[in-house]
Amino acid sequence: MSAWFGFSSVFLLGLASGVSFSHLLQRGPKKTLPPAQFLAIQQVLLRNYGPALGAVETAGLASTLARAVVTWGKPVVPVLATVASACVLAMVIIWAGWIDPINKTVNSWTPESLPSNWADFRDRWHTLHACRFVLSVVAFGAVIVGLVA
Repeated sequence: MSAWFGFSSVFLLGLASGVSFSHLLQRGPKKTLPPAQFLAIQQVLLRNYGPALGAVETAGLASTLARAVVTWGKPVVPVLATVASACVLAMVIIWAGWIDPINKTVNSWTPESLPSNWADFRDRWHTLHACRFVLSVVAFGAVIVGLVA
């Protein structure tokens, strides 16, 4: 059972880290986009990210917590799984507390109604995703080390 939770944790957190990395890679190119193009990308191309990644992160959190429970009593693995769980939980909190409200605000705009500070929303969104990327890498690394510990 521990091996299954280890595999699923690595798989799910690998997916989450990959998506977080893709957001990091978007930062520079998005800064060059005119407002209407930026809005179209946010509203059309990224619309499925939230539900899909939400499911991946929820499953990743459950898997890392389960790994911590089933390996309790081993010297290092439960600690690493708990670290991974805490990082994933922090990622979810950042998304729910700050990124989702930004997404909802941006999704309410039209090209004609974009506020003058639209770039502040874009930059905040990317900064928060950069924080999530760091957390995802720590979580991913913790579960990988947990497999070989």
